Amino acid sequence: MQARYRSDYAGEFVVLETRWSGGRKTQNREWIANPIENHHISGRAACIGSANDTDQFDHVRLQRHRGGLLGSKKLQTYGVGDIAGAMRLDFAVETRAAQLTALKQSGYTEKNIVYTTARQCIAMPGEFYLIPLAPGLLDIAILPYLAAFDGHQEIFLLGYNQDTPIENATWHQQVRNVVDAYPGVRFYFVGEPTNMYDTWLEPANAQAMTYRDFIGYCDV
Repeated sequence: MQARYRSDYAGEFVVLETRWSGGRKTQNREWIANPIENHHISGRAACIGSANDTDQFDHVRLQRHRGGLLGSKKLQTYGVGDIAGAMRLDFAVETRAAQLTALKQSGYTEKNIVYTTARQCIAMPGEFYLIPLAPGLLDIAILPYLAAFDGHQEIFLLGYNQDTPIENATWHQQVRNVVDAYPGVRFYFVGEPTNMYDTWLEPANAQAMTYRDFIGYCDV
């Protein structure tokens, strides 16, 4: 995986249709320009991958987070679709059709940004935003990828630990791949340090942080 940044991203072509005729493949493609300019003050983001730590910290508090004096510590929030059902996020990621339909029907997409795949954008035009450059990651790993892609220098991962209910066994390695791809970004895995995957804490740009330290450090 290579580090990519929104500052260098003008957009990309999306394949709308592929046809085979006479042994030749033809594609109907459309250029999708970058629709988002992400301006942030603190360079800090919180990625909420699951709700399995709510007994230690209610992530909904981040919806009202002001970030101290002049917003110098304000966190932009990135979360999976299930989290979007409980709070307003700055950016949500959801690739499952049923959950996307639910977000659309609830009116969430009218005032909030939801990223998804090209296939889902085509299926429900005008409702969602394209995940840049199709990194081929699970939703929970796309969150820190997007935060790093948007230029954040400190990324706090909440609801990421060995108890996170993800069926795909490769998910924690995908998160590690994102950490490795952005060595200039600091990744904090928030929660009980002994419940984190060892592979996450091996890189020099990653560390564990308790929720108590997170609350103080980010002025939550």
